[in-house]
Amino acid sequence: MIQLMMTLVVVFYAKEDAVIECSMSEISNYAIPSFVFGLAAVAKGLWNKGLVKIEMTEDLETKFEILTKIHIWQWLLVQLGTLILLIFTLTESNFYYFMFGLVNIIYFLTLRPKIFSLTGET
Repeated sequence: MIQLMMTLVVVFYAKEDAVIECSMSEISNYAIPSFVFGLAAVAKGLWNKGLVKIEMTEDLETKFEILTKIHIWQWLLVQLGTLILLIFTLTESNFYYFMFGLVNIIYFLTLRPKIFSLTGET
């Protein structure tokens, strides 16, 4: 919900003078999206390490604690990446970053908790 509100704010403020430009001579045009997708990759890596830790744990309560922690960290990193992209959209008035932000928001929506995955049911 927060991401959608941020997106609406960006569209409202940047709609007048925003363009889509991708000049490879500017390092930010490929460094910022690469950094954000790197954050998403780190989040996925944390998720996989957390699942390995869950498999080694016997206590169900501890499993839920670990699952909650890795979900929060994954969401935090993806949210941070989206925030960076939306801020760059506003500061640069370039919807090039906004397109990557939308991809990140769609990815964030797929990160919903899967509670029954611990019991084998999906």
